Amino acid sequence: MNITFMLFYFEPEAPTINYLYRPIWDKLIAMGHHINIITPNPTRGVTLEEQAKYQDIRHEERDGMSIYRVPSYTYKPKDFSKYKLLRRYISVSRRLAAKLKQIPSDVVFVSTNPPLLYSYLVTRYCAKKKIPVIYNVQDIYPDNVFDHKTLKYKFFNYFQIKSLSRASDIITISETMRNTLLRKGDFNRKMSVIYNFDISEVLKLKGSKAPHFFDPHQFNVVYAGNIGYVQDLDVILSAAKKLLHNPKISFHIFGEGSQADRIAKRIHEEHIVNATYYPAHSVEDSALLYKYADVNLISVLPGIIETALPLKTASCIAAGKPIIFIGLESFYHQESWPENFAHLYSVNYRNVEKLAETVEKLLPTKNQVHHHTDVLSLFDKEKNVHQYVSVISKYLKK
Repeated sequence: MNITFMLFYFEPEAPTINYLYRPIWDKLIAMGHHINIITPNPTRGVTLEEQAKYQDIRHEERDGMSIYRVPSYTYKPKDFSKYKLLRRYISVSRRLAAKLKQIPSDVVFVSTNPPLLYSYLVTRYCAKKKIPVIYNVQDIYPDNVFDHKTLKYKFFNYFQIKSLSRASDIITISETMRNTLLRKGDFNRKMSVIYNFDISEVLKLKGSKAPHFFDPHQFNVVYAGNIGYVQDLDVILSAAKKLLHNPKISFHIFGEGSQADRIAKRIHEEHIVNATYYPAHSVEDSALLYKYADVNLISVLPGIIETALPLKTASCIAAGKPIIFIGLESFYHQESWPENFAHLYSVNYRNVEKLAETVEKLLPTKNQVHHHTDVLSLFDKEKNVHQYVSVISKYLKK
């Protein structure tokens, strides 16, 4: 059977979400199914020279997989503007949805990629042709951007509701997000919650050495992930400034994103000497960061937790080190797993004082590892891959 995945990014691009999908593809191929990948010409994190190599590549065949690359509007990084980014999104959405019409598909899998026009067009075509379509809601737009009272929210929410209504099955990644989606309509009968698993596979690290930039005599506080508006890393830097009096504590910030340059500049200009910024590491290398941190930080802005769950959450849990989750409180209303995680510490949104206090309180826990089987089972890779495959398999003929 032919299962088509609609992807905004694919090799040589390396989005973390594809680390989630690869074991699903492998299992489906092992079951005898064929995977189609429909994706645009690569640009994200790809040099202009490498982009040029793919200008004439339209179709590739691999074991059990066909890759269709669709030429879409492209701009040079130095020419970036929000208008050009929007043109790229619209071009990719329209052209990939058009390409789907040419590819025989028994099931289509589409995720929440920007903009909503993408999932809207894909689900509209599938509904018209009576092709089962699975909608993987990894984040909820426009809820994660606009106030519900604004005209922009109401405009974009129309497309989101249409996509949800047309989907044969909906998969989302937390109970909190399920409840957010249910406020949009009665989709519970076709909705599954499958938590993202540890894509960096921290538990497989055996006999590895600590990264050289972690001083074994220091208490190393680590943030590794995207550095954008919703992550709110300013609260971390402000806490670091409050802890300058304690020479044992070092903050390490790894990542890329729209705010990365500003965060690096703030560290330099404000002389936050106990904090260091590093470029993003690969998913594989990030496993070392999580494992050898003395405490891992996860930070989100107010309200974001109802619309997204950071992909690195499972990796941080698997590392067995304490986690400080800035903005966790809203979880306690709908999630049960935080209650079973003894070494997860919550901090109010932008509560600099509590963050600094919690970090200092954790100093005696250095070199301690805590494995929480009950919590890890919710984020178990094998189980959750099986759940994805089970949802897809409902629509595959014997």
